[in-house]
Amino acid sequence: MSLNPLARSICSLLIASTFLLSHKVHAQNIQGFDPKAKSVADFSLTPFYEANLDYVGRKPGEVIKSEVIPAPAGASAWRVMYVSRTWDERLVPVTGIVVAPKNGGAKAHSILNWLHGTTGGSRTSAPSLAPNPAQNQVQRSPIAPIDYGVPYLTDFLKRGFVVVATDYYGQGGPGVHQYMVGSTAARNGLDLVRAARTMKDIAAGSDVTTFGWSQGGHAAIFTSEEQPTYAPELRLRGVVAIAPGTTLIAQPINIPHVYILARGYRDAYAVPLSEFTPDGKRMIDAAGSVSISGLFRESLTMKGPFSTGEWSQEMKRALALNVPGNRTSAAPILIVHGTLDNVVMPGSTKELALRSANNGNSIKVSWYPGQDHRTVVDQARKEILDWINEKQQH
Repeated sequence: MSLNPLARSICSLLIASTFLLSHKVHAQNIQGFDPKAKSVADFSLTPFYEANLDYVGRKPGEVIKSEVIPAPAGASAWRVMYVSRTWDERLVPVTGIVVAPKNGGAKAHSILNWLHGTTGGSRTSAPSLAPNPAQNQVQRSPIAPIDYGVPYLTDFLKRGFVVVATDYYGQGGPGVHQYMVGSTAARNGLDLVRAARTMKDIAAGSDVTTFGWSQGGHAAIFTSEEQPTYAPELRLRGVVAIAPGTTLIAQPINIPHVYILARGYRDAYAVPLSEFTPDGKRMIDAAGSVSISGLFRESLTMKGPFSTGEWSQEMKRALALNVPGNRTSAAPILIVHGTLDNVVMPGSTKELALRSANNGNSIKVSWYPGQDHRTVVDQARKEILDWINEKQQH
């Protein structure tokens, strides 16, 4: 029997799991989350993050406002609010940072478009809220697996890149974060690229490399699929995805990512969330007010059950829309993945690579034995930088 692409995606969704955890596994088994650790306060919003209606009537990529922030030596950096679009064409305000070398000269700089991993579904989860977000990626604390900054930022700046890093819609600026809605996240990154190109004294060109991790790896692959029609004025040179999420979650499981996803899909697709109990819906609401670490701690208090154990048909259809690799990529793709990753399981990357290759894409997968979801970021540094440099030469 021949299945159409949507049916194939739904079948894949039913037999695979990004996290490969059973319905009975509890959140404390997630890599990097310690149920005994003390809580870490979330970042606080500042007046900069209020948009009012300043974005109405503007075009995607227009800068609403910016402010100077600390930068690495030899660079300048700004916190930026700009206009973007969701997957269904709604204009929204989004925040992020732009970092540029000072010794720019007249030559247009290539742009590195960084897409960050999961930090949460709340506005206070935005990486740009950190006092010093323009730095090499750091974990906020040993007991809070939340990161800010950009991996290898100083390396990219030395190589002449302008670096942009979106917070995504609903993080920082007002709105509901559409977690793992690939087209929305891809557009948020592309529109910050556009915004950087309009900023004075930066000289950002049209060549772009997209780089993401986990949630951001998912967004990076969607960027390769969205860019040709959404931002055709840009030239995408390559896409790097570290342990990319795939949204192939077979059923609701008691981890904070699922509650963030459910809240985001309720906003993006108006799914009814009928599969969640009152306890589960309480957790979904909590996803809008605390970071993923705070939501993890909230999940430990829930006795359950939190769901019926099966996705609704509406949620299955929404998940199927966000399976990467089903469309043609505008650029070659490099995926790196640790063999000991238990957040995004290696099996999901194998399926993604096969699916993407079958759709005619140029894709390379590099496996890092003995590395997990976090350690692979440092271990893959040389390969990623060399691969990006090679693609810049072509």
